[in-house]
Amino acid sequence: MRRLVVALLLVTAACGQAQARPVTSPLAATATTPSATATSAVDPSPSASPNPNPTPSAIPIPTTSSSLVFAALEAKGTTASKVPQWNTIAIAGLDGYARAKATFTPMRLPNVGCMAPVLPLSAHIAAGRVYFADGSGVIRSLSIQGQVTQVATFPLTSDQQMLSFAVSPDKSRLLGAIFTLPPKPNLACTGTPAVDGYGLDVYSAQPGGATSLLYHQSVPAAGVDARRLDLGINVMALIDWDQVGPVATLPTNWATQGGLPQKYQGTPVRVDSTTGKVLKQITDPAACYLQDIALSGDFLCGPGGAVLSVRRPDGSEIWRAANQPNDGRYLSFLSPDERSFVALEGTGSIVTAQDGGRIKLVAECDPRGWLDSATVIGINYTLGYLCFVRLTAPGAMVDIGFAGQFVGTVHT
Repeated sequence: MRRLVVALLLVTAACGQAQARPVTSPLAATATTPSATATSAVDPSPSASPNPNPTPSAIPIPTTSSSLVFAALEAKGTTASKVPQWNTIAIAGLDGYARAKATFTPMRLPNVGCMAPVLPLSAHIAAGRVYFADGSGVIRSLSIQGQVTQVATFPLTSDQQMLSFAVSPDKSRLLGAIFTLPPKPNLACTGTPAVDGYGLDVYSAQPGGATSLLYHQSVPAAGVDARRLDLGINVMALIDWDQVGPVATLPTNWATQGGLPQKYQGTPVRVDSTTGKVLKQITDPAACYLQDIALSGDFLCGPGGAVLSVRRPDGSEIWRAANQPNDGRYLSFLSPDERSFVALEGTGSIVTAQDGGRIKLVAECDPRGWLDSATVIGINYTLGYLCFVRLTAPGAMVDIGFAGQFVGTVHT
């Protein structure tokens, strides 16, 4: 039951500010418009102290960096909705205070019938900057110094469109994909769902340069069933760009009636960086369900039972370790050094190392990724706020002080 509550919190957390350490989000300390340049004030005061008596473990634990900063999306002042309308991007420290921040027009919510749309992630990190998309298809970048730069534009022209994009690690190239839906898909409603009028346009762009259409395709809706999340429609959505190349999902879950949280809304696939075409699945989900992909292209997947496996891009195994067979097998994250993973296990989270060492983390902070290899970031399932847990103090949850969606660590 708690995991269902967590799933609901994921889609509502940014729509109503919970009452916790700060009544107003500390990220309100700075703000810029997408066309402005500004540097925020810094409040270095910590929000909590670590547990001085950490649980013993065989895991060799690195030290959390005091200069660590991360990017997060917020939905500031938006109307209540089952789908957060992210309109603020911030680079914050562990104290929860913004080092840099920008506001933007949120993505529009298309009509998908009697279901909720699943919007692609509208922010990514590349080469020390955060790239974010607004509701008109403009991609901008934000630096830790507060500089906002317009990078590219992908032509969003309708409320019935969803934009996904990816930026190369060296920030030299971008890919964008625009999924167009018919005016009234009528999904999960009384009557027949629409089977025509779906399309996908894939674009390429260079920062500051022209945007080029790579291809257009009509998206088939063979065997449409309104009870299915992907509705039988093979839609590609871009989700990342690692050192191997662009990553997308195909098929993609673009509408939902709720469920347990998961990192990837669909099956991750490799995409050709030149043509924008799908090359292959990263791994067969029936053989090893993919849960997380590292910047190197190595990935974490579950081959079944109580095992999680870390594998190279070619699928060969690097190491594996036991995991508890429950809902955690669909929400696990590989550490940046790839020597451990954190997974939901029953009423809490467990960090498991390559050498078999295990650390149980405080239950209230459900993991959503890693800030560094010594620090897990998550969501306080009671308040909906972002939180983190240091491996040196696994019983102490630190409240970051605002609700939002974790994007990633910003390396400066």
